[in-house]
Amino acid sequence: MIKAIAFDYGGVIEIKDGDIIQEIASYLQIAKSDWQNVYFTVNHLSNIGNMSWRETATLVAQKLGATDAQILHIQDLIKEDGKTRKVNLELVGIIENLRKNKYKIALLSNNVTELRQRLVNKNISSLFDEIIISAEVGHQKPSPEIFEILFKKLGVKNNEVAFIDDTEKSLEGAEKIGYIPLLFKTNKKLKEDLEKLGVKC
Repeated sequence: MIKAIAFDYGGVIEIKDGDIIQEIASYLQIAKSDWQNVYFTVNHLSNIGNMSWRETATLVAQKLGATDAQILHIQDLIKEDGKTRKVNLELVGIIENLRKNKYKIALLSNNVTELRQRLVNKNISSLFDEIIISAEVGHQKPSPEIFEILFKKLGVKNNEVAFIDDTEKSLEGAEKIGYIPLLFKTNKKLKEDLEKLGVKC
């Protein structure tokens, strides 16, 4: 039986217009997967080392052979992308209903330490019983260690947790770790997926 539901932040709680990775890849005339392959070799610098997304993206671009002019343009794209980010208010409503129905709610994010204050600034930190940020705990998804921290803080068993993320990579190993993975596509689909698990939304 599901007792707790954990949510990723970027792409789930916080959403934005467009796909910045695709935009950057198109600008560099490479496949999105080429960017992601390089990104996943250095993302620990951000998720654990607290390097900003802008700095991490700059490093990836350098590794892909981008010129200084291209890097400046990519940084401008990232700046503009940041302006389109907004809280997924429909999902906030779903979370509030889950809380009313006595489910424990957590945030589990590969992110920099600054995220905690951002949640306060956006008036959504109180939605969560526990907030686990990779840069604070020294582990990143999909490592079992960060999930063990989640289970311990929530005081529940592995198989009593559903975790929602918008990237398949973050859900890798779910069966072995023992939680129930849900790939986020839309709010409607998520609600349907939760209800199939017997969760009262």
